[in-house]
Order: sequence, then structure tokens, then C-alpha cells
Amino acid sequence: MEAIFEIIVILIFSYPGAGFRWFISRFWKSKKTFKDFLNDDSYMNGIIGILILSAPVIIYNMI
Repeated sequence: MEAIFEIIVILIFSYPGAGFRWFISRFWKSKKTFKDFLNDDSYMNGIIGILILSAPVIIYNMI
């Protein structure tokens, strides 16, 4: 049950993570598309997505 929950969370947050990686790669003039980043490494995309989406909440609670 725990593994299924982890897979679902990673898949949900992989889209914002891949979007952030794609947006940052535009500064280095990368030719990779969003789909390339999405298919590249879903676990890393999921972790980045969780960090990016939780950062405003953490910062707001610190103020």
C-alpha cells in the first residue's frame, strides 16, 4: 500500500518538476522539450515538483 501511494505521489508531482526543469533549461539554451524532461527521470521530477510546490507554504509559515 505504501509503495502504491509513493508511485501515485511521484507521478502527480512529476509534471510540475519536469516543467520547472524545462523552464530552467531555457536559460542554457537547451533543445530538449518538455516531453523529454518528463520521460527523463520521473523520480527526480517528482522530488523537484514536491520541493517547488511546498516552498511557498514553508516560506509563508516562516513569516
